[in-house]
Amino acid sequence: MQPLVSVLMPVYNGEKHLPDAIKSILWQTYNNFEFIIMDDGSTDNSVSIIESYKDLRIKLHRSKSNSGIAKTLNRGINLAQGKYIARMDCDDISHPDRLLRQVTFLEQHHDTGVLGSGIQKLKGDRSGRKKHWPESDAAIKINLLFQNPVFHPTVILRKSILNNTRYPETMRYSQDYGLWATLATVTQFANLPEALLQYRTHPGQVTKTKAQQQTASARIARKHYLKTLFPDVTEKELILHHRISERDREIDLMETAAWLKKIISLNDKVKAFPTKILQEIMARKWWNCCKNSTNNGAYIWRTYNQCSLSKVKTDEPKHTAKYVIKWLINKH
Repeated sequence: MQPLVSVLMPVYNGEKHLPDAIKSILWQTYNNFEFIIMDDGSTDNSVSIIESYKDLRIKLHRSKSNSGIAKTLNRGINLAQGKYIARMDCDDISHPDRLLRQVTFLEQHHDTGVLGSGIQKLKGDRSGRKKHWPESDAAIKINLLFQNPVFHPTVILRKSILNNTRYPETMRYSQDYGLWATLATVTQFANLPEALLQYRTHPGQVTKTKAQQQTASARIARKHYLKTLFPDVTEKELILHHRISERDREIDLMETAAWLKKIISLNDKVKAFPTKILQEIMARKWWNCCKNSTNNGAYIWRTYNQCSLSKVKTDEPKHTAKYVIKWLINKH
């Protein structure tokens, strides 16, 4: 029987946590899947560990040399037989009901092509706090203007939306952001609220070891998405947008307010996003830019309230008193 799901897991020198990752997939409550494991030239015992599992659903494919995650994932996509492709990383742990929950959702929501979930951080053997991204298509795509609002190892995709699209292999450290920026114009996104994956944090992660390169790759993806939606964005506006996205604490607040309001104005012309949701997210972005600013406390408070975005009601608590006190204490 052809599997409905292809679980795709790249491996490169992952021996330390690999058994936990493999078992978490083999022990899923949903069974109709193939488990494609792409070894990307490992030099440790990863291959021996994989071969020690005799489960027929495992399909090991080996590469003689390391070619990077984007190329490895694209080769895996070409091999996948399933209607859906579920991502998995070799140092994470999937919840036993992960595939069941995700397949059930996709079978009921035919317009959704990319589905993620929440995560629970895992440091060593200790479970940390849970993290979630917005659940709706509109909120995810608006947040995509600034950052990657999908936890990559939690994702399951319809293979049909990848017929003419693959991970961008030139973006070595933000290939998922690059893929979402392309797919956002052709399919709907969703995130399940449950934490369906334990996401392991450790010093060797790309976010820690290749932070500068990852930031540069993210800028490429962000620019592509922004210019696709709003082609007339200037280079100066683009640089400011990157600085907002990267939480630069030295940005000019007046310029920031003007740009966030201009995004709303640009959207009024192209109708890419629902106005109400866009206004709420821009209002939260404005609050966070002010909150994180290193400017004079009194100036920040005055500037924040002068902008019309401060009047937009959101469901996010501002803890205003806390920051007013902080600003007053830091007043020069």
